[in-house]
Amino acid sequence: MHPYQRIIDEMRRILFDMGFEEMSGGIVQSSFWNFDALFQPQDHPAREMQDTFFLGERRPLPAGYERVRDMHEHGGGTSSTGWGGTWSAEKAEQCVLRTHTTSLSIQHLAAHPKPPVRAFCIGRVYRREAIDPTHLAEFEQLEGIVMDEDVNLRHLLGFLKEFYAKMGFEKVRFRPGYFPYTEPSVEPEVYVDGLGWVELGGSGIFRQEVTEPFGIEHPVLAWGLGISRVAMLRLGLRDLRQLYRSDVEWVRDTPTYGGRR
Repeated sequence: MHPYQRIIDEMRRILFDMGFEEMSGGIVQSSFWNFDALFQPQDHPAREMQDTFFLGERRPLPAGYERVRDMHEHGGGTSSTGWGGTWSAEKAEQCVLRTHTTSLSIQHLAAHPKPPVRAFCIGRVYRREAIDPTHLAEFEQLEGIVMDEDVNLRHLLGFLKEFYAKMGFEKVRFRPGYFPYTEPSVEPEVYVDGLGWVELGGSGIFRQEVTEPFGIEHPVLAWGLGISRVAMLRLGLRDLRQLYRSDVEWVRDTPTYGGRR
């Protein structure tokens, strides 16, 4: 088995052991689910052609999309003021290759608005990147969500620390971060001998502007992790592209668990 696939399967087993269920969905998503439902403004730079693969296909908006529209324009029924301006249904209908698996998380929550929810997804995402040893236009992302009564930031840090520990990273720390759809937001870092502290994803608690339009009344803990970066650290690679090469000799010579038998 390819070393990268072994690491993906290991992550899946760890999350199953932690009580998570797996969710899945198509790589083609409407801008509504990929951006708007996550309270990303329609003029956000990440939605421009430089970062996103837009498709000619269009998809109709789901029932109740007006609540998301109102949240963008004036904050809906919350204390938020929204983003202002006029929200465009035409922009929301345009399809993209998903830029993150968070688009699946919000759809799963919309279909399961009552606690408890504990789910994850491991899937490929697509972004317009200049290809080099540390960047590719497509890569795998691990997405996790937990929704339950009274969960808070301490629970989120505990989940992440436990997951990284099971992956073999004993030293974990967190620093404040910013993401459009979570508040508060933190970025987990792990300590790697010879490299120091390495950032391994983003996480936070979904903002009310994300959850309120779908009738979600309890906190949602969420995080995303670039799996390929973990694989590079575990396998001691310096070029991300090696993970996707069909090099039979490298597959045969790579020890299980990236050097830990």
